[in-house]
Amino acid sequence: MSTKKWRCTVCNYIHEGETPPDKCPICGVGPEKFVLITEETVDDAKKRDLQKVCFGISYGLFVICSKDGAKFNGQAANSLFQITSDPIQVVVGINKNNLTHEYIKKSGVFTGSILSQENHDLVKHFGFQSGKEVDKMKDVKYKLGEKTGVPYIRKTLSYLECEVDWEKTVDVGTHTLYVAKVIGAESLEKGEPMTYAYYRATR
Repeated sequence: MSTKKWRCTVCNYIHEGETPPDKCPICGVGPEKFVLITEETVDDAKKRDLQKVCFGISYGLFVICSKDGAKFNGQAANSLFQITSDPIQVVVGINKNNLTHEYIKKSGVFTGSILSQENHDLVKHFGFQSGKEVDKMKDVKYKLGEKTGVPYIRKTLSYLECEVDWEKTVDVGTHTLYVAKVIGAESLEKGEPMTYAYYRATR
């Protein structure tokens, strides 16, 4: 009898067995994040190989927060970067299925907290659970940005307050690239920035 294969929908780790693992050995998520692979096509395998190569691209890691009235949410992201210096603008890519996407779309504002190499706990907290199921801001130390009223995470290197430019924002299918003007920023703590490569090597 052939062994079943299960794929982690977060990091694409493949597990072989009759049931999914209790915990992904790569990213740490539970069995509910695994899907049964019924038949992997050549295209699926090629896509996975391409994705492995893309893991070598250098990224930072950030917590992106936004609001819907008095409700707040945040998520881990690796696609925040500066695009122009005059005016100072950034771009962030957010999955349309995420609650943060919904909040940014409604409010037009967000913050980006820049993580340090000491912030592994924040990556796990904001990256491996959904704000649709839990209040991710509960028990997290944060303050509200003076210009946007959006939370930023205190125990991080720094943060940006951003206002979306709707004319420049781009729909790219599964994600929206929000182009935004930086309207506030502050350094918070000293340390080395967390890169995606560093996180994967030390998690």
